[in-house]
Amino acid sequence: MKTNTKIKIEEALKNAESYIEEMKVWDDKKLSKHLDLFQKQIKMAYDQGNLEAFELLQEYERQVLRSRILLNFGD
Repeated sequence: MKTNTKIKIEEALKNAESYIEEMKVWDDKKLSKHLDLFQKQIKMAYDQGNLEAFELLQEYERQVLRSRILLNFGD
């Protein structure tokens, strides 16, 4: 049986491009705030040894970073 986190990882990967497109319309300040939050959560997940959460949060971080790059530098 898949855990809830594993399902979220699969959904995040499957829908990455649409999530990135949605975030591209956010302002850089909002993206930066999300990035800071994910980085704090990544550290907590790592410190707790929660590898599934760590993997999910890294994917979220990657998507926010990609959105910031596209917002600030274009396609």
